[in-house]
Amino acid sequence: MKARALVRLWSIFGEPLWVIVNMGFPVLSSLAFSILYLSIGAGSYVGFAVLGGVMVSFWGNVLWSMASQFNWDKQEGLFEIYLTSPASITAILVGMSFGGIIATVPSAIIVTALGWAIFHPVVFASWGAVALTFGLTLASLYALGMMLSSLYLVYGREAESMNNVLQEPVSMLSGLYFPSIGSFSPFPFAVQIAASLIPLTIGMDALRKSLFAAEGLNVVWPNLAVLSLMAAILLAAASLSLKALEKKGRRDGTISVRIR
Repeated sequence: MKARALVRLWSIFGEPLWVIVNMGFPVLSSLAFSILYLSIGAGSYVGFAVLGGVMVSFWGNVLWSMASQFNWDKQEGLFEIYLTSPASITAILVGMSFGGIIATVPSAIIVTALGWAIFHPVVFASWGAVALTFGLTLASLYALGMMLSSLYLVYGREAESMNNVLQEPVSMLSGLYFPSIGSFSPFPFAVQIAASLIPLTIGMDALRKSLFAAEGLNVVWPNLAVLSLMAAILLAAASLSLKALEKKGRRDGTISVRIR
């Protein structure tokens, strides 16, 4: 876990271009939505835009650095080393998760600092609920990334296309920049139900409540319970699928074949 986390950190901070890309996209999207809200007289939503810019950094990291990583490693011939080593595949993925979270923190800090410095969104926070919600949201998101990593191993080159398909629809349905579930959602009830199956949707709803409406654990506990359940289910699914693929790859070598 430690070794894989250090590799992830070095790969991000050792390349200046990646640092700029990881920080630039969330900053630009957050600023764009903040300006849009101000221009239509919805200044109270500016805080939602800043929060969305913070969380989109982690969502992008889950898709492009977690879900796709094993597939990229397979193309480079590294996955064979994982299969033949005594290291647990799950431990390698957990190390990637920790490294990805730490590597994304600077982007989240910059988005937060710029957003609050430029737009001064009003915050009425219950910080205990904010911290717990943030932690559980990340846990469920990276558990989802661990599960997707096994699926991407099977689909090979289609993994990048799947990422492109998932990126924007999930960003919209999960309500990164506006409430997508609840009484203020613009979506019909059926769409809200479908959106609630995404861990990021539940996490964003609880973060908005605890960060901007000072609603504590007594209010957001249903969200936290759902996030905990999602994280447990996704982790179990990821572990089972990876073990099945690992056994299959060691038995007949189908996973370790590089696709060019």
